[in-house]
Amino acid sequence: MTLSELLSARGFDPTDMIAIRNTLHPDDVSVDFRSIADVISANALPMYDRMQDGPQIAHQALVLSFAAMDDGQARLTSLRTFLLRRQGNVPGDIVYDYDAAHLLHSFIARAAAPCFYDAIEQTGLDDLFGRLVVQWPEPLARNILAANDEALAIVAM
Repeated sequence: MTLSELLSARGFDPTDMIAIRNTLHPDDVSVDFRSIADVISANALPMYDRMQDGPQIAHQALVLSFAAMDDGQARLTSLRTFLLRRQGNVPGDIVYDYDAAHLLHSFIARAAAPCFYDAIEQTGLDDLFGRLVVQWPEPLARNILAANDEALAIVAM
């Protein structure tokens, strides 16, 4: 089964959705954040995927956030609507997350065009958060895909 088929069966239109595979950028690695697992443990993933180098995700896009795993797989972590902010305008929850400040500062130092998003939590897939695993297609560097990409195959639910 593909992610697109699952979304359709759940009443979503996958053509209007984005899937993002979150990894820890090498320039963002620190003593506190050595891997994406550390970002998740610090509860910083919901903010980390909202920091993009340039407007990579359209304003008001419905976004499925995944955390990278081994062998190119990714685990679903959230479903949110992303709202693009004016370039360089950082949401307060990111600015004032002192535990994850290193991530913000590393991101700003490396990004050519720092963009930030607000996010509104959405329902309908809550039972799959942490359980739904997809195989991300090669090349893995393409970390933002249309949710209807037929190569996004479900590995586990």
